[in-house]
Amino acid sequence: MYMERGFWYYVNISYTILCMLLTVIIYLIGYLKNKVGFTISHFLIFLLASLLPLIGIVLILFVFDKQSIDYSALIMPVSLLTIGYGILKHDFLEIRTLARETIFENNFAGMVVLGPGKRIIDYNKAAEKFFEAINISLNNNPIEQILIHEPKLLEIFKSDTNCNFSLMIDGEERFFEIDALPLGGSHEGNTKMLKSIRDITEERRMQEKLKYLATTDSLSGLYNRAEFMNLARNEFTLAKKNNVELSLLIMDLDNFKTINDTFGHAAGDEIIREIGNIITTSFRKTDIPGRIGGEEFAVVLKNSSLEEAKMVAEKVREIVSRRKVIYGEQEISLTVSIGVAAIRGTTNDINDIEDILKMADDALYKAKAQGRNCVVTLESGVEVTE
Repeated sequence: MYMERGFWYYVNISYTILCMLLTVIIYLIGYLKNKVGFTISHFLIFLLASLLPLIGIVLILFVFDKQSIDYSALIMPVSLLTIGYGILKHDFLEIRTLARETIFENNFAGMVVLGPGKRIIDYNKAAEKFFEAINISLNNNPIEQILIHEPKLLEIFKSDTNCNFSLMIDGEERFFEIDALPLGGSHEGNTKMLKSIRDITEERRMQEKLKYLATTDSLSGLYNRAEFMNLARNEFTLAKKNNVELSLLIMDLDNFKTINDTFGHAAGDEIIREIGNIITTSFRKTDIPGRIGGEEFAVVLKNSSLEEAKMVAEKVREIVSRRKVIYGEQEISLTVSIGVAAIRGTTNDINDIEDILKMADDALYKAKAQGRNCVVTLESGVEVTE
């Protein structure tokens, strides 16, 4: 326990002091950068364990005898016991701690840890990449300073709730989901928050594609029968509730079976596509068009009287009659018969979309009986024929 000082003693003691000071500095920097992973007691235990040998060395330096007790050797067991206590109490350097850090750093979702005052404490590579895409560099400043030029994103990060949002990145709209997870118990005031940012653009596109396939007729590009009936029923209910006018027309391709038999089903498919294009461009965006059968189409016209619907139907009939479909070397002429029905706000004898659909179908039947290529209208049982 006694030692004699020489030249190399002072070299060794200087080197030891330098290493200990660097250890304390590195640990302090690690604590300040990763406060979420440490408690104050955790930090103090390991700081004390690092400083104890330094105290022993300082005591040696203040004793000027040629031979003196090695105080650092006496204090070292206390330091080691303190380190052992810290490891057992705080699971320091355990596999699960390292695993959590690895998961955090390499997660596909961007993760940002916010501390008191919404200051950024930590973030992973994915979060850094997300912010770089919108020309923002992450640092340990408060989020208000970092997102000062992005007020929409700032409100999202300041909020304690989950939400979805979109951003324009490289000229493309990208969709994101952000989850907010409080860190720490209520006794700590929930001042620490983990923000998880996930790019859901591909999921969103897949959902839209599946919805399109489930609701759209693949040939005409219009709503399929199931979706048309669903939307038409909702619109009918609103019209009755709000006491407003609503019109519905059904159109049928004349002699479509003959066209199929003469030119083939591929030609028939081309004609269905052409009619779908005509309907899409001839009606308002607010109207509801659908293919409800093989060669039957229907359109709900919102806030439209029978007279207005009749004018639109006649316009569509004329467009179709002038249109020629070129299939191979053949030129195919088309005509349609159209039945139109409507309800007024005071109509009491029509209580379901099926009722007005039947009226339009009856009008279509009369149009067929009158020689095709014409428009027939019905309103509450009153027939008006053109």
